[in-house]
Amino acid sequence: MGLFNKKQKVGVEEFCRQFYDNVIFHPIIAGQDFNEVWYDNVFHSIVEADKSFAVVDKSVFHREMTALRLELLGLAWLYKFPDNKFTIPQSIFTRQYLESNGKLELWDSMVEYNKVIAQSAFPTPSGIQMHTRLGKQMQERLKRGKTTFVNTFRWGVFEKWAEANIDDPSAPTEEEKILGSCVICVVSRMLADIRKNDCMLVKLLAVRLAERVGYDASLNAEAFLRLGAVIFGLYEGAEKAIKVIKLK
Repeated sequence: MGLFNKKQKVGVEEFCRQFYDNVIFHPIIAGQDFNEVWYDNVFHSIVEADKSFAVVDKSVFHREMTALRLELLGLAWLYKFPDNKFTIPQSIFTRQYLESNGKLELWDSMVEYNKVIAQSAFPTPSGIQMHTRLGKQMQERLKRGKTTFVNTFRWGVFEKWAEANIDDPSAPTEEEKILGSCVICVVSRMLADIRKNDCMLVKLLAVRLAERVGYDASLNAEAFLRLGAVIFGLYEGAEKAIKVIKLK
């Protein structure tokens, strides 16, 4: 996005603050809020493909798209900077930033998309699909093994953080609970892959977004395809934005 020179090392908070300020929330170009214009164009493109989507409140659509964009940045961040010394501070700062700017409702929406990302790592009909040539018994064994591995891996990361940062696990403070929720968002992204299984995760996120904006009907194929393309584009945009930076 051109916010930093690719040779310059930046801190997690420094990058995120400038990215949120100048790209996600206030990208003013020629006196106009570029995001407002862009989200309007996305909305009208979906309506063009499926006129029934016009019942959706555009302001709600903008809000949910922004929350999803923040969550997709978190997912891209995890794969670019997998070390917990970078992923956990990024999640904590994001929540703090939203709260300090009166946008904490976006965090609540992010959590909903985070749950979809978390579930996508499991071998279920809504996640990883098993090879059709395997017998049912073998499929069940593989499913159980994969589920156990994902849960054990994620819990191990969270437990390690909790042991170092929560004084009394039986009675955590409110601040510790908030920090813990930020860490849960990080570990929930682990082992999820937006590019696998014919972009299944993109499809699941598109469905969840449609639900979140109050669209009860099913989008037709063209509208669904357009929404999915936008979601995947947001993820690729996040990847591009952080591709050249080096953290300190």
